[in-house]
Amino acid sequence: MQGRAFTLIELLIVVAILAVLAAIAVPNFLEAQARSKVARAAADLRTIATGLEAYAADANTYPPNDGLYNVIPPELTTPVAYLTHGLLVDPFSDKLSDPVYGELARFFTYDYVITQAEFLALAASGSRKTPPVEAVDGPSFNPGALGKYGRWRLVSNGPDRSYRDVGFVMGSDPLDPNNVIVGSDIPYDATNGTSSRGNILRTQRRTVM
Repeated sequence: MQGRAFTLIELLIVVAILAVLAAIAVPNFLEAQARSKVARAAADLRTIATGLEAYAADANTYPPNDGLYNVIPPELTTPVAYLTHGLLVDPFSDKLSDPVYGELARFFTYDYVITQAEFLALAASGSRKTPPVEAVDGPSFNPGALGKYGRWRLVSNGPDRSYRDVGFVMGSDPLDPNNVIVGSDIPYDATNGTSSRGNILRTQRRTVM
């Protein structure tokens, strides 16, 4: 007895059911993947923060900016291993290289926050260990940076994979005290969607997620 074949209608129904299931499952998978990376980034920043505070307890200061891409400074790994691995990869910076910074663009950003006077003194000395504009507290840079961050700031690019969101946000709080947020300070907020813009931030004063 010859077996009964599927009709075209039955095949189309099966394909339609599979398409509906895929439409439900794939977004949920991507959401779960993003949440997992956010959790990993937050945990790594917490680990780095612990290393920074342990270093400061011994050195009475925080390590300087590295002067390259502001990655985690080597002082946290040598000669004393406050971290077992300094160059932790930001899970949201999966680029293998960058036109300017190469593979350094893949790592978390660390800024040692200084005053404008300290910045000018560093520049005058010829030192290359200067922070970016947002980590300098002064009228020509980022006013109130020390009040917002304390002495250090850590940044993950977040699910939008962009370090600096375009423009400035005025008015809302997240980092205090003068309600001005430079582009890289826009905090990631999962309630806006797991792929929304903003960075995952941790500072000496505050953790914002």
